[in-house]
Amino acid sequence: MKAEFLTLFEATKVLVTYIDKEYVFDKASAGGCSGMDYHLSDKFYDLIVNARKVINDVENGPKDSDTDGKASVRLLEAAKALTTHIDKERAFDKVNDMGPVGVETYQSDALIEVVQNTNKALQEAENRLKVSE
Repeated sequence: MKAEFLTLFEATKVLVTYIDKEYVFDKASAGGCSGMDYHLSDKFYDLIVNARKVINDVENGPKDSDTDGKASVRLLEAAKALTTHIDKERAFDKVNDMGPVGVETYQSDALIEVVQNTNKALQEAENRLKVSE
C-alpha cells in the first residue's frame, strides 16, 4: 500500500474496531418493557461491513500496484462514507438515562477522537492524491 494510505488504513481499522467493541449505534427508539432500543440502521450496518471488507482486502489481498491502487481508492471511499454517516446521523456510544424526561444519546470523547483522527487521515490522503496528480 502506498505510504499516503497507511495512516488512513490504520485510522479506519481503529474506527471499525471501536465501533465493534464499544457498541456504536445510530438509532434509538422506544423498546417495550426494556424502555429503549438502540440499533444500527441498515445503511450504517452496510457501511461498517463494507469498511471491514476493504480492510480485509488490503490486509490479505494481492500486493501488485494495480490492485493496490484500487484497494486504496476503496479504502478512501469506505472511510469517508463511514465518518460522514457518523457525523451526519450523530451516531452515539453513550446513553444517559434522565428518568421520566427520557434518555440522552451522545458521543464519548473517545469516539469523537477516533472519528477526528480518521477524518484527519482522510484529508491527508486526499491532499496527497491531489499533489501527485
